[in-house]
Amino acid sequence: MYGGALLFLEYFLLGVWWWGHHILQNTTIPSPGWDLAVFWSAANLAITHGATAAYDWGLLRATEAAILPPDIFGPFSYPPTFLLLIYPIGLLSFGAATVAFSGCGIALYLGMLNKTLRSVPDALRLPWLIPAVAFPGVWVTLVTGQNSLFTAAAAGAALVLLRRSPVAAGACIAMLCIKPQLGILFPLYLLCERQWRALASAAFFSVLTLAVSWLAFGTATFVAAARSMAMFRHAIVENGGVILYGAPTVFGMLRSAGYSTTVSYAAHAGVAMLVIAVCVWLWRSACRFELRAASLPVATLMVQPYLIYYDLAWLALPMAWLAVDFVRHNSNRFENAVLLAAWLVPAQGLFAVLSHRTGQWAPIVLVALLAIIVRRARAPQRVIAPHESFDAATPPVAAIGAHASNPARGTTA
Repeated sequence: MYGGALLFLEYFLLGVWWWGHHILQNTTIPSPGWDLAVFWSAANLAITHGATAAYDWGLLRATEAAILPPDIFGPFSYPPTFLLLIYPIGLLSFGAATVAFSGCGIALYLGMLNKTLRSVPDALRLPWLIPAVAFPGVWVTLVTGQNSLFTAAAAGAALVLLRRSPVAAGACIAMLCIKPQLGILFPLYLLCERQWRALASAAFFSVLTLAVSWLAFGTATFVAAARSMAMFRHAIVENGGVILYGAPTVFGMLRSAGYSTTVSYAAHAGVAMLVIAVCVWLWRSACRFELRAASLPVATLMVQPYLIYYDLAWLALPMAWLAVDFVRHNSNRFENAVLLAAWLVPAQGLFAVLSHRTGQWAPIVLVALLAIIVRRARAPQRVIAPHESFDAATPPVAAIGAHASNPARGTTA
């Protein structure tokens, strides 16, 4: 019920937003999908002026001006591998590109979650479908027009396929070349899991993706991309001011609080090394696969110095894997509360940017998520008995809700 109510509210607000910009033509209200406007402009420039033009900030600003308010400019800070993916949307109008891009992202995201929760019978999938669509991470991604649903789908599919089709899993990992910082922990994870075929496949398809991008766009485009990303890092990541309020990382929190770049990077590096050490122990242990799979996206979000609230769409992955583990091995009230906080925190991240007051709560939620994963990995493995469990076919989301409403039904992992 709550998921359905939030789903209605989210898309009602999106409709009001769209109405204010497109129908009332209020120029102070940016069009929904402002980051997609950057992607579309880059693709359009690549088609009309050559791929290097996508990284020309002057040309990009002029193209974006037809869509975005004059005081808003977004540089294209992605590698040519992502430009290759979005190249076709430059052939469409911006409206059609928005529908196509958003629709593909939602379809891939839901398909990935469907496979993650594949043990749930088809007839009982609706109870988790509404919370999955209502997840604020999806809404925030659609509002901004970002690619987080694509990257989450690629990472999630890799985890689903890893045990039964490691070559296909490696191909999915290679898709993270569109935003390579999100794939940084996958090689370490595969080494710890001794998934040699998946590791070789990921390396092969990553090189193949880079080679195809190079053949399509040439060396000059890669040089232009490197220069543009260096400018982006200096101008926005390290000195971005307001935008850093939207960074749900230790680095972002410290920079927005006024600490120097050096101090912020050093503190973030310390946290990242601790997280990696914990995860290496976890990945080399004999704990349940669901827990190892849940920890990877959590760690990925924690080690990145620069993320924005829309990247928290990745929280769908640990929530799904933990939901399955909760059904099989029970959970307690605190764990259910942490999962609820993880479900809500992408919306808080957006509101923190709009208000400039609350700060980002995501780092705290991520620490709590990793903590419950580690606790469950250390606890004695106990599968709940049929007479005290949910029905074996109970969908994970429904199971979590049932736990929350009746915590007496077991409190150990």
